[in-house]
Amino acid sequence: MAIAPVNKFISVAVPVAPGLQKLYEVPTGVSSLLLYAQVANVGIGTTYPTVTLIQRRESRSTKNTRDVRVIKDVEIPPNDAVILVDGRLVLEKTPLVLDRVYIESTQENVGIINNVDYDEPSGIATVTTASPHSFDVGDPICLSGIKFNCTGSTGITTTVFPDPQQSFMVDTIVDNVGTSKTFSTIVGTSKGYPHVYNRAEHFYVRSRYRSIEQITGPAPGTKYTPDFVTYDPDNGNLVVTVANTLQNGNTIRITDNSLFFTCTMDNRGTEHSYPRSTDPASGANLTVTGAAANSFTVNVGVSSAGGYVAPLQMEFIASILENSTT
Repeated sequence: MAIAPVNKFISVAVPVAPGLQKLYEVPTGVSSLLLYAQVANVGIGTTYPTVTLIQRRESRSTKNTRDVRVIKDVEIPPNDAVILVDGRLVLEKTPLVLDRVYIESTQENVGIINNVDYDEPSGIATVTTASPHSFDVGDPICLSGIKFNCTGSTGITTTVFPDPQQSFMVDTIVDNVGTSKTFSTIVGTSKGYPHVYNRAEHFYVRSRYRSIEQITGPAPGTKYTPDFVTYDPDNGNLVVTVANTLQNGNTIRITDNSLFFTCTMDNRGTEHSYPRSTDPASGANLTVTGAAANSFTVNVGVSSAGGYVAPLQMEFIASILENSTT
């Protein structure tokens, strides 16, 4: 009979993608020691990215989380590295808590992805960005937060790519460097399963108090605090669940940065507030449709965004000791 090792050393070595990125989660039956962690600036040219290393502890009963920043916004000079942990950081998974380690980066030339056409079996992904990218053939890049629907042996499933994080090389570009919005890269095959690009999915978290105001209708000036909100990026419809007296054709206004969502672009790692000052719904009187006693719909505009792309600028490596608790 095989006996599981009591102690096991593992290494985590991944490129650092834009935004928030999960690096490690304590497995079941284990307590862990993060012994060493380092980030190197491997970017081309003169870049000064920053990183924050986060220990996120989740209460397993309430799902509430608490972030502890081990180091915050440390700048990494060109061709240099920063040691984030050199000692012992205890990480646990118990009936009460679950620890994860994240890294959050800020870097230059981060682009928003509007479409990915993945060809199986060649493994070539053709990526379209919202604005011109600066990549040339042979440039190393990072992709993150791209949502696909794929048909596999268990039916249609949703996957956020890449997982685990990895880097790629630009294979071809359309048009010229500086004006191109389309490039291709080889990401590998997927056992014959087709993948269809999806726009980023949004998950409602919370709302500020009295965040929606009735502008025209039975009771102008009435303010509502939503119980729940859904957003469909394909058609731009925002469905608000709350008791109301609105009728179709009435108008409402949503306070800027009052509705909070997580989304697949950063694997639901952080909350994002809407509408932003640059969004079409900011300060706008929105027309109500689908009015009912406990819900109504307004259109806030479609979103094609579905991931990030950036030059490869940083690489992370860590040594972890896992101790069996079973």
